Amino acid sequence: MMSSRYFVSSRELPPSLLPSRAATVAPLSAEWSERVPLADLRPTQMAVGMRAVAAKRRKIERRTGSVRKLRRYLEKRPVPAVLGPDEEFYIIDHHHLSLALWQSDVDEVLVRIVGDLSDLPKATFLSAMESFGWLHPFNAKGRKICPTRLPATLDKLHADLYRDLAWSVRKADGFLKTDVPFSEFAWANFFRSRIPSALLSDDFDRAHDRAMRLARSNDARHLPGSLAAA
Repeated sequence: MMSSRYFVSSRELPPSLLPSRAATVAPLSAEWSERVPLADLRPTQMAVGMRAVAAKRRKIERRTGSVRKLRRYLEKRPVPAVLGPDEEFYIIDHHHLSLALWQSDVDEVLVRIVGDLSDLPKATFLSAMESFGWLHPFNAKGRKICPTRLPATLDKLHADLYRDLAWSVRKADGFLKTDVPFSEFAWANFFRSRIPSALLSDDFDRAHDRAMRLARSNDARHLPGSLAAA
């Protein structure tokens, strides 16, 4: 994601948001990291795939018996976040990892600060986050919501079976992982419009097989990481 390459402050917002300020971006060296309680992290999406969370939780719990192993695991996976109003941490990736850590009773995580927009009013902050592609204001059914309805804490994230389906298809090499923000949500919505929810709920394996075929179809050529024949 672009979060791994840029640091953003309110001084660098697009003119459409703050007309008196130039739109420039500082380099990676401006980032910093710190340890933050998981309870203080604010999601920037409403839903996750719970199968993906469970898979990450199994990896975490294999390391919770060793402080050193868990620390090394987390140091390799810092959670990118933007400082928002009241200096709250809005995470822009690793929602599944963060929720898995929460469910595993881990107290804190290493957070990589990739932007400081803490001096903005809430409405302007949310507009800025959306303009950078750092918010996904859609509910578990893929419907647009007001960004103010996003969960305030990790434990309020909803389950989206289609997000699980997209994760499962990617793990099976149905498409490639990319740096495009929220790319697996694009795939989830692609499958959402083509695979009945009843099938997904009743027979995940059968839905997965159908999704694998769809992922290689011409209809999927426009999606990020598509492996459909040109």
